[in-house]
Amino acid sequence: MASPVSAPVSTTVFAFDLVGADSVEGAVLERFDKIVAAAARGLGFVTQEPGKPNLTVTLAPEAALAEAVNRAAAALAGFDGTAAPLRVRAIANFGVVFRVEADGQVSFSGSAIRATQSALRRAPGSGSLMATRDFVAQASRLADLPFRFEAMSDMAGAEGLSHVVFGAAEAGPAGVGFALPSNDQAFVAFVKRRLAADIGPFAGALVDRALRATPVATQLVKALSREIENPVARTAFEQEVFQFIKNQNRNP
Repeated sequence: MASPVSAPVSTTVFAFDLVGADSVEGAVLERFDKIVAAAARGLGFVTQEPGKPNLTVTLAPEAALAEAVNRAAAALAGFDGTAAPLRVRAIANFGVVFRVEADGQVSFSGSAIRATQSALRRAPGSGSLMATRDFVAQASRLADLPFRFEAMSDMAGAEGLSHVVFGAAEAGPAGVGFALPSNDQAFVAFVKRRLAADIGPFAGALVDRALRATPVATQLVKALSREIENPVARTAFEQEVFQFIKNQNRNP
């Protein structure tokens, strides 16, 4: 037997679970396996405890992000349409896992998988297809995605999470797309510097607080711009920050 070979890679991880029932009948487990688990197996490497209506799937780093999100959403819709009031929810995360090769088989393990499972356990039961801040930041580097994000910061347990919403992206004053590169230190420094020019040294603390509340560009910029009393200066701030995000998305 060959020794396992492992290497760290950055990729997307989805976690799925069932909500709406204290106990699950065999027919429901069969439906979960036929619809959700089958879709997950088509996406990547699946980890699932036998007899449980929950699983995680780790995508290969080269997997197409938009297609994976589309297929995850289709699996949720397919299950929910046949099992009401039971339904499946899911969360997408992005992080580092270890790709392990042994005897010709590939598997994944690591902190990003555990973090995705933990985020789903903490997420509101009313959630459907959700995304972590890290996933939103990764998606911001891609163009022409068929979905956008809406922050869930007003819900208990939803800090840093967003709903994945299909349809046209909300546009800012400069025509920028939906996503915020919140893990981009250049972006954070720019926003702090630009807001400080209008409101002074408290800008840094306000930006940090806003970043914890929402990973969505339009909502974050609007929240910060409300701190600027002068309407002309407020509009200028919004336009300049949206233009910065637009430039970042063009040149990741």
